[in-house]
Amino acid sequence: MRKMIQAVVVCLAVISFAPGGRSQESRAAGENTIACRVLEAHASGSPAVTAVVFHQQNKDEQERSAAILRAHSGEAVEIRFGEEQWVGATMFRLKSCFGRGLLLLPSGGPEIKDGSRFQLRLSSAAGKS
Repeated sequence: MRKMIQAVVVCLAVISFAPGGRSQESRAAGENTIACRVLEAHASGSPAVTAVVFHQQNKDEQERSAAILRAHSGEAVEIRFGEEQWVGATMFRLKSCFGRGLLLLPSGGPEIKDGSRFQLRLSSAAGKS
């Protein structure tokens, strides 16, 4: 699994840092955010990126999470751990891992550990759900 994530990081690092607008809170928080949990987190020095495999935190959000992943794979999102600042990332649906997503974000942000819980918010560019 680690080699697969490293390959994805190398192939998609450029995409994850493509320019995009910051989000605007034009929709209700409940419509464009979902509670998630980190399954695996891996940081790379070159390229300086963190890859996070995740899924929804609450089982009753499974269908909604799957719909978000299908509709917004490859798009900009934001994540937040606790009360920290929102951090930009790019989200991808992992087709080979049912109900799982992959986040790519620049290294140097919050320390992300396996099992950590976070909020995922669709960016304004992706907020079409």
